Amino acid sequence: MADCVVEKDEPTKTPDAVRDIEKGAGESSSGEASEIGEIEDQFKAPQSSFWAKFSDHGVELRGAEPVPVEKRTDTRYVNVFTVFATSMTSLLPIGIGSATTLGFGMSLRDAALMIVFLQFLFAVPAAYIITIAPLTGMRQMIQSRYCFGKYCNVLTSIVVTLTVGGFAVTGSINGAQCLSAVRPGTLPVEGAIAIIMVASLAIGFSGYRAMHIFTRWAWIPTLIAIIILVGAAGDQLWQQKPPPARTSAQEYMGMVAFAAGNMVTWSNVAGDYACYMPPRAPRFRLALYCLFGIALPFSLLMVLGAAIGGAVFEIPAWGAAYKAGGVGAVIGNILITRLGDFGRFILVILGLSVLATCGRDVYTVSFNLTAVAPILRRVPRIVLSVVATAVIIAVAIPASRSFVTSVVAFLSIIGYYAGASVTCFLTEYLYFRKADPTSLDPKIWNDGRALPTGLSALASVLIAWAFIIPSMQQDWYTGPIAEKTGDLGFEFAVVIAFLAYIPIRSLEIKIRGRL
Repeated sequence: MADCVVEKDEPTKTPDAVRDIEKGAGESSSGEASEIGEIEDQFKAPQSSFWAKFSDHGVELRGAEPVPVEKRTDTRYVNVFTVFATSMTSLLPIGIGSATTLGFGMSLRDAALMIVFLQFLFAVPAAYIITIAPLTGMRQMIQSRYCFGKYCNVLTSIVVTLTVGGFAVTGSINGAQCLSAVRPGTLPVEGAIAIIMVASLAIGFSGYRAMHIFTRWAWIPTLIAIIILVGAAGDQLWQQKPPPARTSAQEYMGMVAFAAGNMVTWSNVAGDYACYMPPRAPRFRLALYCLFGIALPFSLLMVLGAAIGGAVFEIPAWGAAYKAGGVGAVIGNILITRLGDFGRFILVILGLSVLATCGRDVYTVSFNLTAVAPILRRVPRIVLSVVATAVIIAVAIPASRSFVTSVVAFLSIIGYYAGASVTCFLTEYLYFRKADPTSLDPKIWNDGRALPTGLSALASVLIAWAFIIPSMQQDWYTGPIAEKTGDLGFEFAVVIAFLAYIPIRSLEIKIRGRL
């Protein structure tokens, strides 16, 4: 990103520009050509007066269609930081962090060192990729078509949809455990999951502008609640389980894929939150906003989760609470025991802190569904948001019964795939397209013949999996390589995908005579 230049923000938006953002950046198609040679706006707002009322009230109706340059009017660049930082400042990273000591059996010291280093390292690809979105006006899964093609990209879209939906499942379980612990026996976890996801639907349903407004302020009560939690638990967190007598690198290799599952996967969705920003958006600043918005709160709260997880079975009351209701119940025990009814109030705030996380994920899934099944472009985005929410609730309820096992397996597996797919995309953009955003021609975004076939990327990912499988280490399977070295699945995913993609894609370009 040596070419990145920090520019001054654009002048204050005109009333028309503000109205564009409020109504999903101009839901109605003008049919006029965009600047810098872009195509006409291909988004057609539903003609029904029913849907028009939603648009009039600021609900975003636009789907996967590229955003024309004249409708990229959002110059509040700090939104990139707030949308990620707020959604990461929640119970989600605390719950995930607890898995490092509860699931991997690591000491707090080792877990903290690996968490901070790996989270920042693996957030770098997302920080770079988000800077491409203002230049193209395309959401991330549409940009991915210029590597995976229109049809092979369906596989990546499915995986990314499951990934983002999985984070919503994880977040809703964490929040539900807290809400259920406010008054044990009155609200089951299953009911709390439904409450959280229905409330999150209101955010994801409303779209880009509503989500940015919500995340601009929602972090404040959550941060205060987390500080109170740390104060209430602080004098007990020193009671960590004894560190293992002997440790080896093999025992910690699984943390690499686990951390990659947290961070690298955001490379596949980051652009969704900057596609309404103008091409002259300061790229370096956007990258820093994304990097620190994702990695800073997530890593710090993961360390807190690791500390709680390491102390769970050293404190009898925490251990009993954990067995009864997971990490959320442990947090409930800490707050209620120390602070009484005020602790219950803080517990409710923490339980609802996942609304930004789950609302963000519902928003992203609603777009990715159209990449999974292009025919869904005919369905209004807000309908897809409702469908996504229903599916997340249906998955979260059974997953809540074995949370730690589920989250470790989930994040590790998606980390493998994300490593291979993001490597292919970055290789395509940086090596074959010379980091030139104009090579991502928006005129062909939905043209399967004009786009790359995607066979090169698909073949590279499949070849990578031939090495990932014998190198992965999970509770339910350990490959022959992993038995001797530890989990090397993510490392093989990146290296093999890179080595395979360059020659295969070069051959494809030679045969086709074009990118």
